[in-house]
Amino acid sequence: MPKFLVQSAILKSEKNAKSCAEGVAKNLAKGKIKDVEATAGYCCSQENRAAFLIEGPSQDFVLKVVQEQLKVPVASIMELSEVA
Repeated sequence: MPKFLVQSAILKSEKNAKSCAEGVAKNLAKGKIKDVEATAGYCCSQENRAAFLIEGPSQDFVLKVVQEQLKVPVASIMELSEVA
């Protein structure tokens, strides 16, 4: 399954970047949303932003899940390819 790096926009002041990163990983790990899995979550507290490594069937599907179901504003998303 393709992997994507999803970077949040600056989160609203009531959302904490660390809690957001943990929450997305936890929600996707529970299997509540089929065909999508977070493999890692990162946060930048100074900028109040989070980033996630997410596996999913397509970029559009992952974007829709993160924005609409998890309610995280997305600044960018890109498909990753591993290089040696």
